[in-house]
Amino acid sequence: MSAAQRATKVATQPDIGRIVRLDTGGSPKMLGSVIVGGGPAGLAPLIAASQAGFLDRVLAGGVAIVEAGAVIGAGGIGRYAISSDSSAATIASCVRAGRAPWLVALHDHPATCAVASYGDGAVPLALVGRFLTVVGAALHAVLAEAPDCSVLTGHQALYTRQVDGGSWRTVVRRGADGARASMVSRQVVLATGGHQPEARLRHHAVAGVPLFAQYGAKVMQSGEALTAAGLAVITQRLEGSGARHVAIVGSSSSAIACAHALLQLPHGGNHGVRQVSVLHRRPLRVFYPSAEAALADGYDEFGPDDICPVSGFVFRFAGFRLDSRNLVMAARGIGGRAAPDRLHLHRVAMDRPDPKAQAILENADVIVAALGYRPRALEVQDQSGRVIPLLADGPGAPPMVDGACQVLDSRGAPIPGLLGVGLAAGFPSGTSAGGEPSFSGQTNGLWQWQNTVGAIISEHARVAADGMGRDRVSAGSTPL
Repeated sequence: MSAAQRATKVATQPDIGRIVRLDTGGSPKMLGSVIVGGGPAGLAPLIAASQAGFLDRVLAGGVAIVEAGAVIGAGGIGRYAISSDSSAATIASCVRAGRAPWLVALHDHPATCAVASYGDGAVPLALVGRFLTVVGAALHAVLAEAPDCSVLTGHQALYTRQVDGGSWRTVVRRGADGARASMVSRQVVLATGGHQPEARLRHHAVAGVPLFAQYGAKVMQSGEALTAAGLAVITQRLEGSGARHVAIVGSSSSAIACAHALLQLPHGGNHGVRQVSVLHRRPLRVFYPSAEAALADGYDEFGPDDICPVSGFVFRFAGFRLDSRNLVMAARGIGGRAAPDRLHLHRVAMDRPDPKAQAILENADVIVAALGYRPRALEVQDQSGRVIPLLADGPGAPPMVDGACQVLDSRGAPIPGLLGVGLAAGFPSGTSAGGEPSFSGQTNGLWQWQNTVGAIISEHARVAADGMGRDRVSAGSTPL
């Protein structure tokens, strides 16, 4: 039986009684780690531990993954109708560079080969999703064969509460029947993803105009616009319009990815998008592998602080890559590229009225708000059951974690034993991830999660697991 077949079997016949108890009674065994979220970020620390050669030590301490969906691995990445901003080689490297047997077994899997066939180019995220589902199935099989480990698919984590001794009790609910269960662990990893809260739109102004109050009927968030269903809605809204104009608000990778997706839609006559305008506040930077390559292209909008001291890359984190890079370079005429006639870039004035930006918004048939994501954190409680406010819950866009991946409370202090990773977690640049000194945003991306960021969390998990081993020896192997 293959690893994927074994994973399918255990997914339909879970054996979690050893480590999880229904709330009606009993005492669960102490685990090293509970990971909330089985998407790409949730699996990343275990992949990092595998690459470092100590996954067995982490699993020996007991690991549980809680995932609301039917399988682990892809999360929601496959629902987006765009391509990756990482190369195929980078995406496939978690398998192709893997030395652990469960990764070696996937080297020539059809899903791995399909991704790798794109070489140094971008990969459709639907294909990336299928690849990560295969990786998730193989890892699921590994956990299923490890004592004191489990994958709880079809379960939603409700909250995690501090307990005596610095541990955490995480309560989950099974989607099929609503039954509740709880787990106790030395640490909890929040890989709960991000979302785009609608409430944020009510307070966001562009060129002095409140976006939602003024244009709410035609505003769509990028998380919806970047799906096949969202693009279909946009196409439908444009039918019968003379202008067929879409305005995109934002400077993020999602903003440019949305512009690229819209420009790829069929158009002509009275159909499709006639004009796409991107309203951005920050400069649109582009990535280069070296300063020499940038200067050879006539691109000189950088200084010493814009060069990563580790890799030598120009705008390693702030710069657009692959399809988005090509689009921005063409729109700006960098390197002699011809500008696309249906794309317009407009940098919004920050300190004065901007009638041009207001006119673009007024005349647009659809406005896409690409304002980034906020973390979807789990409710965190102290020992008495009171909610612990998190820094990420505050005004603005504060991070959920610090440079050690520790979740921060509302005062900015790390909460012991609580870690976070993934989209919108806010892992800062300028730490072990490298990057250009001028970059002040958060570090995101599959490779970062599986390597630099994943290594930090996997080390926490190793320490927690080693502590479990010492406790079991001193307690005569009696479950805690």
